[in-house]
Amino acid sequence: MGNTKYNVLFMRDDDTVKRYRLSPFWLKVLFWIVFMLAVSAAAGTWAGYTFWAENAQLKQDKIELQKNLNDASVQLERLENVNKILDSYDPNELQSLLTAVPVEEKKIESGPVVDLNKLLFYKNLMRAGVENVKLRKSGGSLALSFDLNNLQTSSALSGLAKVELIKNNGKGVQVKANPNDMSFHIQRFKVVRTRFGLPSGSNLKDVYGIRLMITTKKGELIFSEVYPLSRVLN
Repeated sequence: MGNTKYNVLFMRDDDTVKRYRLSPFWLKVLFWIVFMLAVSAAAGTWAGYTFWAENAQLKQDKIELQKNLNDASVQLERLENVNKILDSYDPNELQSLLTAVPVEEKKIESGPVVDLNKLLFYKNLMRAGVENVKLRKSGGSLALSFDLNNLQTSSALSGLAKVELIKNNGKGVQVKANPNDMSFHIQRFKVVRTRFGLPSGSNLKDVYGIRLMITTKKGELIFSEVYPLSRVLN
């Protein structure tokens, strides 16, 4: 049994028969070589597919991360601009204007009490931002422009911007601006430009500032801030 050999014959029509004698050991070696090659090929195919799938997922994650980074960058820029506006706002200026009354030797004239909380009412739901507010006198009317930003870029923002004049006596006067100029539907931002005349009986010297109000198409107030003329009038 120890000398057992296997004959392997190769026969061709145009040639003599060739015979090879192989021991069982070499047949087993040949079988295991073929088996290992098949296993290696299968493992290589599986590894290649796995790495390809992981690479595709990493590319998709990179695209999503870049998109989120861009959105966060825009959001941060908007918040920084809003913060700059808040930092530069000085309510003491209005306080000095409203509390200053003429004093005479024999009589002190007292003016009406002004509710500063109501007058300087500020609201920001972080859904809309206002920047670069500019007001210019043009003939008998005022030209207003400002940048309106959508702080939630995941969805469009629609609504209407309103303008109110704040007089030195603390009273607010609604102005009649062109609704086509003040309405908006934006994904990121829009430059709003409009013209309006001073209300009857009003003088620019009697105006402390303007209040900008941003409302949604459902009438919800999402932004309101007062801008003194000393900051926005060119």
